[in-house]
Amino acid sequence: MNEDDRFSVLAIFQTLKAKTSRLLDPVVQSEGLTLLQACVLGHLYQQDAAVGDISGLAVIDQANASSLCKKLEQEGYLTRTRRASDRRVVILSLTPRGRETVERLQARLNHYLDLLNALPTDAKEELIRGFRAANQMLDYLFEQTKGD
Repeated sequence: MNEDDRFSVLAIFQTLKAKTSRLLDPVVQSEGLTLLQACVLGHLYQQDAAVGDISGLAVIDQANASSLCKKLEQEGYLTRTRRASDRRVVILSLTPRGRETVERLQARLNHYLDLLNALPTDAKEELIRGFRAANQMLDYLFEQTKGD
């Protein structure tokens, strides 16, 4: 990879980040949430999880995940309970308010899914391959640079 390619990769990731925020921030902000908070609630909509699981999902350290979840608890979106078999583990569950919020977000996001589903099959498959490749590249870079 030459120097021009390195800056192209940086520009691509910055563009993806900016466009994702521009597209999704208004949707989640309509519920008074950040994109990260909405992702956490969306995960919990599918299943209860430990704070450590949220840390991995959100790609943040456990202390920040814990703070994020405490804030969501204070705002009435989730409950935090200690696992009976291991009191160190905190299990997160959505409250009715959290569940209703995710359902409203899902309804708004369905428009984007409809647009994506309208794409030709080969275009959708190419997008999915590209996203998976980018995710693998980032996982590889994180793994190779741990502790840097």
